Amino acid sequence: MQSTGSWQRESGAFFLKGVRIMKKSRIAAGLGLVIVAAAVAAVAYWHGAAKKEGIRWPQNQALPSFPKPADRLDLISLNTALVYEGEGSGYGQTTGKADGGSWHAVAGTDKAGELIMDVKGITEVPAGETKADFQLSVDQFADENGVVAKLEVIDQQTGKTLGSLEVSNWDFQQENASQTFEVPLTAPDSPHPLELRVMWTGKSSLRLYSVTFQSPRKADEAAMFETLRGVVNSAEPRIYDEDKSGTYWLDALGLSYTRVKDNWQLMDKYRKEVKGIVVYDPDVPDTYNLATTIAGLKKAVVAAPSLLEKLTGEPYKLPIVEDLRGKYKSNIEVYDDLYSRYWSQTTHKVLVGLSPDLKTNLREYAMGIKAAVVWLNPAVPEEEALLNKFMKDMPYGTGLYLGWWPDEQQGVTKTSEFGLATVAADYSSNLSVLSGTSRNITLPKPPVKPPLENKVYLTYIVSDGDNLQYIEGTLPKLWDNPDRGKIPLGWTVSPLMADAMPGVLDYLNRTATDNDVLISGPSGMGYTYPNLWTDQKGLDQFFARTNTYMSRAGMNVLTVWNTVVGPTNPNVGQSIAEHAPSLLGFTSQGNTGVISVYNDSMPGQELQKGYGSSEPDLTTYVEDAMKTWDHNTPLFVGIQAQPWSVSYQDFEQAYDYFKDNKDIAIVRPDVYFELMRESKHLPVHPEP
Repeated sequence: MQSTGSWQRESGAFFLKGVRIMKKSRIAAGLGLVIVAAAVAAVAYWHGAAKKEGIRWPQNQALPSFPKPADRLDLISLNTALVYEGEGSGYGQTTGKADGGSWHAVAGTDKAGELIMDVKGITEVPAGETKADFQLSVDQFADENGVVAKLEVIDQQTGKTLGSLEVSNWDFQQENASQTFEVPLTAPDSPHPLELRVMWTGKSSLRLYSVTFQSPRKADEAAMFETLRGVVNSAEPRIYDEDKSGTYWLDALGLSYTRVKDNWQLMDKYRKEVKGIVVYDPDVPDTYNLATTIAGLKKAVVAAPSLLEKLTGEPYKLPIVEDLRGKYKSNIEVYDDLYSRYWSQTTHKVLVGLSPDLKTNLREYAMGIKAAVVWLNPAVPEEEALLNKFMKDMPYGTGLYLGWWPDEQQGVTKTSEFGLATVAADYSSNLSVLSGTSRNITLPKPPVKPPLENKVYLTYIVSDGDNLQYIEGTLPKLWDNPDRGKIPLGWTVSPLMADAMPGVLDYLNRTATDNDVLISGPSGMGYTYPNLWTDQKGLDQFFARTNTYMSRAGMNVLTVWNTVVGPTNPNVGQSIAEHAPSLLGFTSQGNTGVISVYNDSMPGQELQKGYGSSEPDLTTYVEDAMKTWDHNTPLFVGIQAQPWSVSYQDFEQAYDYFKDNKDIAIVRPDVYFELMRESKHLPVHPEP
């Protein structure tokens, strides 16, 4: 029999009193278990300990959604280098001056035998073997060899010199060229402060660019903590790496955080969530990718042999779940074993490509989504054959390759052959946190189209927005430019942001000015060369999904790449017209300015300049196009430039160059295509 119980709430918790379950009746026992389970669930819920939702990956989503980030995130740095910039003030310099990104001491002018760097009280260098890299250059070689500088690292407490090097004039290979001089040292076990000194002799003019401490131990620790993030953030994003963009996106999205002083505090905090250690083999670097794959499946951290004593001992006592040392002789053996033993357990929607030398950034996300991690070069026949095995198992039309390639064009060509798209993301460092932000995306205000006239309509586009790490790390610097909004400009971004960083996409839409518009980077749902796709049905599916994601993001202009300079094949344009009907139009890279209309509904234009790299590219190609203009019809000139060497100020200067020309109207890309559609007698606003 079962006695009845009564629910009582005391001090914010629920208690079930007097519950007893007898074995005389299976029904009574079952009912009792249900009641007890309900009681436990209620207590867990009340205390906020309900089971986390975990990562969700609906069938129609290109990338999964991580859970909502924790109310307060742990903010860490995985930077493995301690850098002192030569031009920095307050470094104890007694001669020379800051000049062009360096500290410059000039022979015959500045006082010789003095210090061009003297930093004291350095406590961040970890104990053990490390090195200091000094970046130096001489203005010119002396007629006679002689010591130019003495480099020293000193134990400030004992006065002992830990490492030193005398650099002579003839040690430099070239004049006016930065060269690295390495000073090995062993930092003391006890936390003695260190002193860093660079004494200039005056023999030749000398520039000091930087001094960087590199610690193998610190690098091993950073790599391990990256995989700890992979374990922890897959259940609930709680650890954020500040190295890519500081706290910019945390502040922009209203996410709270606490800076972690010692990363080992996180192992203390999250030890119970870690199931063990996967040990990689430093003698076979690609085992790090295999170890990352295994760790994602087994909720383990990846560790170098140097960390085993600490991780397996007190207080962590982590078991070794797999030790890869001594098992492989080559990268082919590593990835062949990955394919044979683990590929069936990982997702086939995504394959991650990371150099084994890159041990942070995207790895935490790869672990969270349980993806296989490889680094295979399509230009090497044996590696290509193995890569083909992975890719043929992936879904044609929707599969993604996240990361990067040894060679861009060869890699994107390979994914295109298999109906896949590359997503540049190898240096994306916080996708687990950003993926868990709200999926409610603010749609931008529609633009006001001016009347169509017989003018030159000019539009400018910033390229490379398909690159998720660019969005995370570089775009904030451009977006925060105080002049942003002064000129009409199209900013390429990835429609995949709707999955990978929806909060960031929403922020960009909300903070865009009337002169800013987001458009899709190449070639929609990832970087691919559509001309190389052999399955038309798969290509149609790719553009249909692109249409869906662009609509959700509020974008209606697409950029399509078939290499940096390639035009778009007719079947590709037709596919866009039929399966992405809500778009205003698309651009391609032909560099001719030719406009084609596909299916009597979709304009596509080969930009006059598809990938500009300098400020003159923003004006010269416009003037060249105008040389053949008849002034009796509208002329459409599109210029796209990359953000790595073309600044916002360059776009402003180009705008100022043309602004007084009454024949030229500079407009946003969406307005540009609305005017183009009108000139081609197409509906200005297509039916979705």
